[in-house]
Amino acid sequence: MITEEDIRLDQKVRAAWMYYIAGQNQSEIATQLGTSRPVVQRLIAAAKEEGIVSIGLNHPVASCLNYAQMLKEKYDLTECNVVPAFTSDMTLDSVSFGCYQLMEKYLRADNDKIIGIGSGLTLKKTIRRIDFDSPNARCVALISAMDAEGKCNYYDDVPLLLASKIQANYYQWPAPRYAQTSLEHQMWCSNRLFNNVLNVAHNADVIFVGIGALSQESPIFKDGFITLEQLETLTLQGAIGEVLGRFIDANGEVVESDINNLITSYDIRRSQCPRIAAACGEDKRAAIFAALKGKWISGLVTDEHTARWLLTR
Repeated sequence: MITEEDIRLDQKVRAAWMYYIAGQNQSEIATQLGTSRPVVQRLIAAAKEEGIVSIGLNHPVASCLNYAQMLKEKYDLTECNVVPAFTSDMTLDSVSFGCYQLMEKYLRADNDKIIGIGSGLTLKKTIRRIDFDSPNARCVALISAMDAEGKCNYYDDVPLLLASKIQANYYQWPAPRYAQTSLEHQMWCSNRLFNNVLNVAHNADVIFVGIGALSQESPIFKDGFITLEQLETLTLQGAIGEVLGRFIDANGEVVESDINNLITSYDIRRSQCPRIAAACGEDKRAAIFAALKGKWISGLVTDEHTARWLLTR
């Protein structure tokens, strides 16, 4: 688990990297870290005293910051947070902390804002870390966790959990994830309530989503949203992952398939706000790369091994 000491050390390293490597001044660093200039001064001084700073930065987070900067430049990202990799469970925990850092940056302020939110374990772990209110915010689910029979999966409460944590209003996605026919899809997506929530999503100030791989181990299959036959067909059609239930190929293009024509979720490519994905692990690398190529996301939180892999593509 990430401890308070880990958080303090992380802030020291980030402040030192921004100051000594990125060449930012203390006021710029304070804005980036969401703190004051005197606090930044103390962080930099502590980093020097503790031996984190010598000729270079002697800490694994420093290389992560370098990877993040290179990913931002390579993929034209507005946000990127790369975290150290450990065992799979610890890496997921680390990525959730990195996502929390960006959530805090966008959500802590008291101004009116709309947060678009996806689903999944990484986001759920992220939201559980939140320890502040944002009562002037509104949360909007971008995808339904309800199947064709009305059953919801374990991750259905991610948007509600966020709303509860920050004491904000909440919009539920008012349709099943996949319609069963074209006529039913038109019925769901043309009603007044659906379009009201769609409009809220379109006006989001920031969006946080996950990225899914495509295999028999993927939640979208294990939770019953697609059948084995559909999974095999999608794979033959070139699908390698999904973003909010839309299956994409290696170039980030939406695969031509029946199920992609029946998805009701919000297409985040329509939004101009920061669209931040939190995803990690070897099994998701191809899908993350595809999402970057297809311009589905403009921000990324991931682990250092995945970052290094993305930089070689």
